Amino acid sequence: MTSTPAEFRPVELTDAEKEVVRAVRGFARERAFPPSAASPTRGGFDRDFSRELGARGWAGMLVPARYGGSESSGVERCLVISELLSAGAPLGAHWTADRQTAPSLDKYGPEPLRQELLPKIARGDLLMAGGFSEPDAGSDLASVKTRAVKVEGGWRVTGRKIWTSDADRADYIEILCRTSEGEKKHEGLSLIVVPMDAPGIQVHPIVAMDGERHFNEVVIEDVFAPDDWLLGEEGKGWNQITAELALERSGPERYLSTYPLFEAFVESRRDEPESEQAFQLIGRVIAQQIALRQMSLSIARMVDAGVSPVAEAAMAKDLGTELEQLLVDQLWPYRYESERRLAPGDRLARFLDINRLRSAVFTTAGGTNEVLRIIVARELVSWGQGRRRWVERPGGLVDGVLDVIDSVRSDTLALPAKDEPDPLSLAATDALRKGGFLGVSVAEAAGGSGGTLSDALDAARAIGYSGVSVPLVEGPIQAGWLLAEAGVEFAWESGLAVFGGASDQLSIVDGAVQGSVHGVVWAPVADELVFAVADGSGTQVIAVDRSAAVLRDVTVNSAGEPVAGTVVLDGAPVKRSGRLAASAAAVHAQLRHRAALARAIAIAGALQAAAELTITYANQRRQFGKPIAAFQAVQTHLTRIASEAQRTSMLTDWAQAAVREGEPLPMETVAAAKTLSGYAADWIGRTAHQVHGAMGVTMEYPLHRFTRRMWEWSLLDGPTHDWAAQLGRAAAASEGAAWRIVTTVA
Repeated sequence: MTSTPAEFRPVELTDAEKEVVRAVRGFARERAFPPSAASPTRGGFDRDFSRELGARGWAGMLVPARYGGSESSGVERCLVISELLSAGAPLGAHWTADRQTAPSLDKYGPEPLRQELLPKIARGDLLMAGGFSEPDAGSDLASVKTRAVKVEGGWRVTGRKIWTSDADRADYIEILCRTSEGEKKHEGLSLIVVPMDAPGIQVHPIVAMDGERHFNEVVIEDVFAPDDWLLGEEGKGWNQITAELALERSGPERYLSTYPLFEAFVESRRDEPESEQAFQLIGRVIAQQIALRQMSLSIARMVDAGVSPVAEAAMAKDLGTELEQLLVDQLWPYRYESERRLAPGDRLARFLDINRLRSAVFTTAGGTNEVLRIIVARELVSWGQGRRRWVERPGGLVDGVLDVIDSVRSDTLALPAKDEPDPLSLAATDALRKGGFLGVSVAEAAGGSGGTLSDALDAARAIGYSGVSVPLVEGPIQAGWLLAEAGVEFAWESGLAVFGGASDQLSIVDGAVQGSVHGVVWAPVADELVFAVADGSGTQVIAVDRSAAVLRDVTVNSAGEPVAGTVVLDGAPVKRSGRLAASAAAVHAQLRHRAALARAIAIAGALQAAAELTITYANQRRQFGKPIAAFQAVQTHLTRIASEAQRTSMLTDWAQAAVREGEPLPMETVAAAKTLSGYAADWIGRTAHQVHGAMGVTMEYPLHRFTRRMWEWSLLDGPTHDWAAQLGRAAAASEGAAWRIVTTVA
């Protein structure tokens, strides 16, 4: 059974899984593992440490109990490996056997082979080499030439393997070879396990540019393997190898092998409080790591459910290894910023030196990223068709929002005019208000339609996906929350109230408001403007009629939303008022967090629609006699668009799942969502227009409806780089804070 990338779901850990995290973290963080170049992505090589993990049940975790294993889930293994990798623990001595061989043996292995190998894997005492790539095959494993000929009692194997990690110190090698011929080149392949000390095996070192012997060439000459050392059914090895590669490509090592380097850099910033650019970098990386963690755990859940997530694994590996490679590039200039701090023995300096020379292999090991993008490209049409399914997933409210917007779309024929509000957005706003959707998340007792903040966030996702602008954030999510918290009623079905922004320059004298505010979005079409004004240790919530204010410099932003450049309130009478015990600073912080999270989720919806639109267009637009989606260069663009959109949806789903009604929104969660969605908006918007060419920049074609909005929304409630810097500063505030933020929910 296979699935498509649309199957990604955020993972909520069980209490037992959280306890696993706590246990391993306590074990791993009590010791300082030295930087090591002995194993490219596994933190080092130490057979004794692997055996210690086995004794604790943390090696061979997928091995059934009858063979000595802990019979854990894939999610539990993913959590254990994540904690160990983040601490820089040396896992190389048991890595391949633990990750790939154990599940393959359990599913396909003959019983004698299970009895021979699985107990050793469970003890952390078996090193398996993967004999897959060949000199003339590379990433095209279906073209392998190594052949196994049937003989009495077994097979005779002859061939050559290359780039075989740890073959010089391995106990066994798993060989992909041809055992028969088929109509297609991937047919007739089998997997055979052979001891490395078998007669006829020679290992020749391939020294990497860092001087380490990570890789080897293995020459196999007439090596005998008994019948019961063949994995599974003869000739069915292709399905087995693709399943193994999914496990190899989706694990946490694809984004966490550089984490000790990253953490050393974060710790070094504690003494650099003015390092704004560094904090922005830290925030961007953490946002991506949170999303990649969710993707990795989600894939582990799929595998536990019996799914073979080949395309999902390819997508996760592409994103993760590119992050690792770019991280090294971005940190390398810090190598000589301070001779005092980065002395030769400094931990950050050592990690930088090691990772600089090994970083080139990140995007090639386990299949080059270019090949992986082709694997994902094969699923793009079905992935694009699943985007509305992702938006509608909660059902009910979202379906209603989409239906209302679709109903006015056909009736609104006018195209947006320059410097005028978008007619479709205005019509959608009016229809949603009449339908009760603009009162979502506001209690009925306060004049709203009821529901929770999560319901409003669902509506934000649907609005972004529909390509319209609606005052959902400025209305119920901000103004509605303020009024309801202060016990002030407002009739949302017949009117529109919007939050007036930061109001520290306002004062209230004899029931009238004095002062002015700037840049109030949706003020020109609102009925009332709502403000939160400092009142001693508390906050006074007030509403004034928009007609009582003077609106100056009225224009529209790039999303087609009406904006009042300045709102003058000198003498405007207070129409409604209430009081909150919380300080104005605390109230404004929560208003900003609520708005930023909703905006990130709306951007995620727009990203999905832009990706879907671009995939559809590329499969319809023909050039040189075929759809442009058939060209590899375009496929790469499409795959990256889908991958970035998927990563953003994972993070915003994770952030929405963290919402607890009545509790303040955590800054780190909001900052991560706003950071990743903002950077994705820049990249996807630019690339989507590149694929569309001239057609994409016309008013008649709908792409602009999504790109204009997600670009504008990335700036509202604080630009992307500000949120990234805020997240980065939080990560550097105390020891281990970065990892705690990455693993906050899962």
